[in-house]
Amino acid sequence: MPTLNNKFECLVNLPSMPVLLMEALQLLNGKQDLASLVDKIGLDPAIAIRILRIVNSPFYGMSREIGSLHEAIVLLGFNRIRDILISVCFSKLLPAQHKDFNYHWFWHHSMAVAECSRQLANCTGTNPDLAFTAGLLHDIGCLMIAVLFPDEFSQLVAVSANFGIEIEQQILGFDHMTIGGKAAQYWNLPQEIQEAIEQHEKHPDPAEAKSLGLLVNAANLLIVATERTDESVSEEEHRPLYAALDILNISTDQAAHCSNSGQQFASQVAVLF
Repeated sequence: MPTLNNKFECLVNLPSMPVLLMEALQLLNGKQDLASLVDKIGLDPAIAIRILRIVNSPFYGMSREIGSLHEAIVLLGFNRIRDILISVCFSKLLPAQHKDFNYHWFWHHSMAVAECSRQLANCTGTNPDLAFTAGLLHDIGCLMIAVLFPDEFSQLVAVSANFGIEIEQQILGFDHMTIGGKAAQYWNLPQEIQEAIEQHEKHPDPAEAKSLGLLVNAANLLIVATERTDESVSEEEHRPLYAALDILNISTDQAAHCSNSGQQFASQVAVLF
């Protein structure tokens, strides 16, 4: 029986991050000049076009078409352009090839949680750029499993289309939070993002302090609640969400606004990926 460390050795098969993505991520820690990065984006027409398509999406409500990256930066700001660049680069980094992996749903959900995390961060004084990236990548472990363990992923889907972490642990010996955190570590992402990925489905303790992981947990729960078609959700099922919002000092009205923003962003932007 292979140990967990042996199972995670396959992470070396992950593609290296492109230079543009690495430089964009360095900006999260203020280690790069975005102006020069934008010049480099212009050298990659495919990525530049994608970014401009997103900038011109209904979500941003521009009164006219934006035709250049520099103009987009003036209107949206450096940080927002970086968020979009990170989103585009990660969506291109690991195209899912597994027949049972719903790639469109995955990025729609990830985008919704990313924007919801950003909005929650604005309400709590957390770094919104770290929050967006952590929210975007919170479920990256699900994609890791489909890419690196395709046979086991088929087994998971065979058990249930909506399998959870308990089933992952039974079949794989680990869950998507664990391998997602390992992938973030492999890519040298900021420690806070690694921890948020590892904690995003951990039920909050009332005595817990605010953290990026708790914020992403709340964003994920909010978006999952909006995705459910079953309206008979019990009070008990909402308890972890209420606990997280209470620790973050987020009102239900604020939470609803953040959730709606996340879904609008995903609905209008994810289709451009």
